[in-house]
Amino acid sequence: MPGFANWTLDEQKRFCFGLACDVIELWGLGTSHLSWLGYSSNAVLMVSASRGTYVLRLHLPGRVRAEYLSSELTWLQYLRLNTELLAPAPIPLQADAADVFFASLRPARLAPDVVLCSLFEYIKGESKPARELSADDVHAVGLYLGALHRQGQFEPSAGFMRPRMDWEGLFGQESPYAARDAIITLTAEQADTFEQVGKRVRNAMATIDRGPEAFGLIHGDLLAKNILLCNHQLVALDFEYCGWGYFLYDLAPLLWQLKGERPDDYGQLEEAMWSGYTSKTGLDERMRAHLEAFIAARQLASCRWLLANAGHPTLREIAPKLLEDRTSELRDFLETGVLKRKSLTL
Repeated sequence: MPGFANWTLDEQKRFCFGLACDVIELWGLGTSHLSWLGYSSNAVLMVSASRGTYVLRLHLPGRVRAEYLSSELTWLQYLRLNTELLAPAPIPLQADAADVFFASLRPARLAPDVVLCSLFEYIKGESKPARELSADDVHAVGLYLGALHRQGQFEPSAGFMRPRMDWEGLFGQESPYAARDAIITLTAEQADTFEQVGKRVRNAMATIDRGPEAFGLIHGDLLAKNILLCNHQLVALDFEYCGWGYFLYDLAPLLWQLKGERPDDYGQLEEAMWSGYTSKTGLDERMRAHLEAFIAARQLASCRWLLANAGHPTLREIAPKLLEDRTSELRDFLETGVLKRKSLTL
């Protein structure tokens, strides 16, 4: 994406906003008003139209493959049609093409690169930061994940393609967290720490059978910001990182976040999530011994995400120090077997 990575935040957002104004017409919603919801690895905007309210997501070049996006949207459609789980339904491009859920654009300023665009229903609900989640809230997250791992599995068609969240999928060259044009060079100590943590994670994963009780489609990124409470029901948002993985890994993102933001009552919150999850899955209590390694896997994945996104305008200044802090926490994990966090959660 020539030049784009060097644009200021305002320049990038203006470009994305203009692109959103053009692409939303493809869904034929009529006059629409756009407002920002977020901008990190993707641009996300709210669309207010006469037909309703929606969420538009722009995947900038290099962020996702078309077949991966198509498969994410296929799974979301399955969840809404075949389970009682709440997640944003993808909106077809046209009424007579109900299986076409995204558009591809080639903006002249980014040529020859492609921007992929998808539209979702907007679900109104209450969002809480991690510091405000109650034990009941976290228990509800465990219930949701347990139901997702049991009710949300299906036999996909031959064209279905999502990343794997096993060891190779998280830390290999084809990982969605891989840094292909990293602007930060790891020190020898950082690289060694990553390698040693990776070995610890790999060993933990090797002890778990990949049968349907332990491995399948997972959300992959259920942080507090991706959770809504709507009419006493939990809604999971942003399935961008969904894929084939160990079910235990799906518990890791929120627990990882709570370790950093709720150290005083973390034990109670972990117990609440585990209780909710196992009430739906009947998972053997002995599996809990591996949970810490999966939380460390999330920390290592977050470091790789930082390397891949260090050029983003909001990260350029803080990424090197944040990477240093998280690596230090991983070194402590290697010594104690417990990940303790103080570093910033983005």
